[in-house]
Amino acid sequence: MAQVLKTNRRRFLQCGCGTAAALAVPCWVPGTALGLDGSTAPSNRIRIAAIGLGFAWPMFLGRDDVRYVAVCDVRKERRDAGKAQVEAKQGAGTCSAYNDFRDVLARDDVDAVYVATPDHWHALITIAAAKAGKHVYCQKPLSRTIAEGRAVVDAVNRYGIVFQHGTQQRHDVQMLFGCELVLNGYIGQLQHVKIGSPQGQVCGPQPVEPVPEGLDWEMWLGPAPWAPFTSLRIQSHPWYHISDYSLGYIAGWGVHHADSAMQGSGLDGYAGPIEIDARGEFPTEGLFDNPHLWNMNFRFANGVTWNWTDTPSWEPKKDWNDPVRHPMGIRFEGTEGWVFIWRGEVDAYPKKLFQVQIGPRDKVHLRDELPGDFIDCVRQGRRTCAPVEVAHRSTTLCSIVAIGMLLGRKLTWDPGREEFVNDEGANRLRARHMREPWSI
Repeated sequence: MAQVLKTNRRRFLQCGCGTAAALAVPCWVPGTALGLDGSTAPSNRIRIAAIGLGFAWPMFLGRDDVRYVAVCDVRKERRDAGKAQVEAKQGAGTCSAYNDFRDVLARDDVDAVYVATPDHWHALITIAAAKAGKHVYCQKPLSRTIAEGRAVVDAVNRYGIVFQHGTQQRHDVQMLFGCELVLNGYIGQLQHVKIGSPQGQVCGPQPVEPVPEGLDWEMWLGPAPWAPFTSLRIQSHPWYHISDYSLGYIAGWGVHHADSAMQGSGLDGYAGPIEIDARGEFPTEGLFDNPHLWNMNFRFANGVTWNWTDTPSWEPKKDWNDPVRHPMGIRFEGTEGWVFIWRGEVDAYPKKLFQVQIGPRDKVHLRDELPGDFIDCVRQGRRTCAPVEVAHRSTTLCSIVAIGMLLGRKLTWDPGREEFVNDEGANRLRARHMREPWSI
């Protein structure tokens, strides 16, 4: 595959910052965040806490301008290990460990939180953090339901915090270059987008097991329905495939590609499809109940269509003519050519597109919008490159196709009102009951 450049995969664990062109959001800025001269004196450090020691949680650890003051996890061995990891960098006695995230948010000396819990906790914790005046970096997807996502948007805006969504493809300069080619008209008028993302998993029935010592099982479940403990439920990837906690790999992984496709299609955060026809295959037995195979079609108001399938391979390939499954990545097809993007890679036709230099005459300059990272945005009160409305729209895209697959029928969507048109059954699935005492 032709490539402009291949980047180090570690780039995807970096958190990106807001755009120079974007308007600054109203923002509570703590006293520790006012050192705009870049000083790393203790009084100018951003004090951060990790809530849920899941994917990439040590992000920012070791930076001179950041101080981890707390870690929180409902599994004792994880929070103890997290505390030890922090103090190995910062010194003994510098970090406290908690079981309950509410104890973290009650601290006056926490400026920001990094949230890496299972998906069913994302909305509740982010909303509570916003109310407490804490800035939030939340791992993807934003929420488990559409209603939760809208509640997060409202809370972030109401309390004026800085928010970053963990869709790290927005920091990949090659993917951004591919989106720039599309958005600036170098493939003519965009007509169709093809997406391939990792398929889900199946498993057999699982035994009921005793709750292990050191695990607060009630707190792990939180707003999800009560269920007997089995070790597979709490493993980092298997819980993606259980609908009580996640929408499966459609959102748990696929939101990355949905987000990049929205960005490259010029639909970033402001518009959704008007029609979806999504069909999936669900497990017939066992613990996992989210779809593991799918074929999803979208139609947008501007006439652009998408087709999104599962792919059994994590490696991209050249053949995009398979009518059943697309390879890993995103392909934008226009009237005068196409562009393919995947992490650290870009391909295009005609090949002369590789000589394009995005310049002053071009309207869209995505790569110029990455001057820093989340910490800089907190320090300066700036909008991040993956703000909350964008996070909600991209996650909603996954939610509506999951609903379509569950119902097994074509649906019409009103992106402005965020509701299905003339479909009471589908609209009921935009929200779900939370187990007491939890609520939005």
